[in-house]
Amino acid sequence: MGDAPLPTPRPRFVGMEKRWKKGLPAAVVAVGIIGALIPGTAAAATAKPAGISWSECKPGSVEQCGKLTVPLDWSKPGGAKIDIAVARVPAKDQAHKLGSLMFNPGGPGGPGAEAFAQGAADEFFAEYRDRYDLVSFDPRGSGGSSKLDCGPILRPGVPVFPKNKAEYDAMVASSRATGEQCLAQHGELMRNLDTRTAARDMEAFRAALGDDKLNYLGVSYGSYLGTTYAQLFPQRVGRMVLDGILDHAQGPTRLMLAEAKEMEKSFDKFAEWCDTDSNCALHGQDVRALWDKVVAKADKTPLPVPDHAPVAGDTMRVSLPSLLPRVDRAADVWGAFAQGLALAAKGDGSLFAEITYMGDPGTEYAAVSCMDFPGQLTGYADAKARIALAKKIAPRVGAAVEGWAITAACAGWPIKPSNPWQPTPVKGIPPILITSTTTDGSTPLSQAKGLARQIEGSHLLVANAYGHTAFFNANCAQAAMASYLIDGQLPPKRSTCG
Repeated sequence: MGDAPLPTPRPRFVGMEKRWKKGLPAAVVAVGIIGALIPGTAAAATAKPAGISWSECKPGSVEQCGKLTVPLDWSKPGGAKIDIAVARVPAKDQAHKLGSLMFNPGGPGGPGAEAFAQGAADEFFAEYRDRYDLVSFDPRGSGGSSKLDCGPILRPGVPVFPKNKAEYDAMVASSRATGEQCLAQHGELMRNLDTRTAARDMEAFRAALGDDKLNYLGVSYGSYLGTTYAQLFPQRVGRMVLDGILDHAQGPTRLMLAEAKEMEKSFDKFAEWCDTDSNCALHGQDVRALWDKVVAKADKTPLPVPDHAPVAGDTMRVSLPSLLPRVDRAADVWGAFAQGLALAAKGDGSLFAEITYMGDPGTEYAAVSCMDFPGQLTGYADAKARIALAKKIAPRVGAAVEGWAITAACAGWPIKPSNPWQPTPVKGIPPILITSTTTDGSTPLSQAKGLARQIEGSHLLVANAYGHTAFFNANCAQAAMASYLIDGQLPPKRSTCG
């Protein structure tokens, strides 16, 4: 352990993609107004799309890759077009298949087609390989779909937790600069990146596949994407699983505080694991005190990193959303955290340079989030009050959660949110399955309960497990998902397992 090479799982806001992208073996890594009332309505997305020409993603591979052409702006279906990267793994039993099962790994901006092209389907969906064509896509702005490349989520050296108005103004100015750079480089694409637009792309993908209904599994942010699809296209919903729920009714402050509360529990669970498990590189040490000491030291003198800028205390803090919520099937985040903290105690901040929102190049994550999950800050006094509330609820973690990271990243965003926080009522769909773990630092259980109240006829299954999403942390929930998606058998409307 100790100085061994570090695994590098990389999580993302309310999403899985960053958390597992580098942790996989050589591979992968509400609201609104109903469709007819929205410019660029659901109806606009039902026009028959061009077909997809499939080819092997790699020579001799079972995975097939292609491009789906869709309107840049769904309110102007005859206007400019963009390509969406898509991938498919055909069912082994084509004679008895149930259709396609679409997967979204979260994000925003998780490139599912890229993940499938590198083997994620066989790695994580073996039980579905006989009965479904497994499909996924890189949402616009990510992966092979017109990827954004206009600066980091949070710029190194810019305050994340401002302590005065000058620091707050610097945070806002940095956000605005990133957004303006994106506008200059990507123009109208930046104005057409919200989740409703991605849901219309999904509908075009379903139509191009020739499926009458969309069967879907979405984790983390993918749960909100699926909810949005169900609201816009209720008549097209087949079997749908939403896991690790992001409830768009929460609002930025409620989300941040709910995450802070659960993340504080997560830190305690991590420390308890190190106390009891000799596999922890910090076994036998006071993990809480060590973290406090190393971060305080980095606040004064940033930790050196070979071939990288030194790591300051805030850089370490905004790594916590990536390192505390477990995803056991995908990556050993706790093992990485323990090894990285052990190195940091010796003066090497390498892990925290790699796994942090500070300097993360995933612009698409911020760009989509600023459209759908704006921080809605009114000034420094508001920011100060929110940070203080988080510190009161979570003395060690404080506001070092995904919800605040995106609030900071969007503080000065120059594009008006097109789909801001609001409930997402869904009616007129078949019963669907909503799942969560009891303790999830990224998407707390309260959000799953909130969404279940908004989706008529939904079934909520809570796994007695710890970690981000039931799919990646709870065998009993994985079995329930398979029973539903393959055999159509739903658990009771409000049930637990594990």
